[in-house]
Amino acid sequence: MNPTVVLLILVALVCVLLGREAGKYLFGVNEKLVEKKRAAQALAIKLRAVGLTLLPKLLEDFVVGDVSDLLTKIHDLAKLVEAGNDAIEKDLEATYENVLDKKLATPEGMALIKAKIAVIEQASDPVPGPAAPAAPAAPTAPAAPAK
Repeated sequence: MNPTVVLLILVALVCVLLGREAGKYLFGVNEKLVEKKRAAQALAIKLRAVGLTLLPKLLEDFVVGDVSDLLTKIHDLAKLVEAGNDAIEKDLEATYENVLDKKLATPEGMALIKAKIAVIEQASDPVPGPAAPAAPAAPTAPAAPAK
């Protein structure tokens, strides 16, 4: 057999093997990205359920791969923070109310809230302790005998 043909066959075989390995690597990287996107989507659903609105929008843009919209929303969020806008506080307030309502809906949550209130009340209203014993009277000098 001609050495050139053997060399071409070997080069083709090496290219096929390298292509296969590169494909396995890239497919593995893609699987990791898909797992991260699924986790981000699940997190967005949970955050939206408790009342957050700003962060789930960012996560959803990451999931669908809309990088341009993601960067725009991050930029808008940075402007809100710099301007001192209370949109973030309103978002967190709604979340707080939703989480509190969920806690109060269960007996365990109600007991936890009552325990927290009791601790706060004890800290703000110091309980007077038992009265301190009276200081002992100064000893009197014995009376001198009469003469």
